[in-house]
Amino acid sequence: MAHTNQEIPRDQWEHYLAGITERIRHERVRVESISLESISLETGDQEIARSLPLVEISLERKGSDLGAVQIIAGHGDDEITHRVLEPERITAELDADSGALECLEIAERGSGKLLVFFERAPDADAPTVRA
Repeated sequence: MAHTNQEIPRDQWEHYLAGITERIRHERVRVESISLESISLETGDQEIARSLPLVEISLERKGSDLGAVQIIAGHGDDEITHRVLEPERITAELDADSGALECLEIAERGSGKLLVFFERAPDADAPTVRA
């Protein structure tokens, strides 16, 4: 399957992330963190969440986490919240044919990146989320 990467301009982050929450809420996601240390040591990704329903992905607009990207996935006791405190770049990996969002990469200044994979059944119609 061919992919295309689309960097989301910083001034569109809030709108783009809100669109993901609106269109893809409750879809299952896998969240992985890749630190700069794990890249240099080749120790691999740290899985934060596996196959949990997306609750929200958003840009913090106030308070001490101003500018941070927050992702909430799961439900009840299985809910996780993860914040990328100093996001530097957001890149969407899209299916080249359908335009479906497959992965969101959030690069954090000096720390590595967070990967959010959108898990869909192979025959499901995948919503598109473009900037």
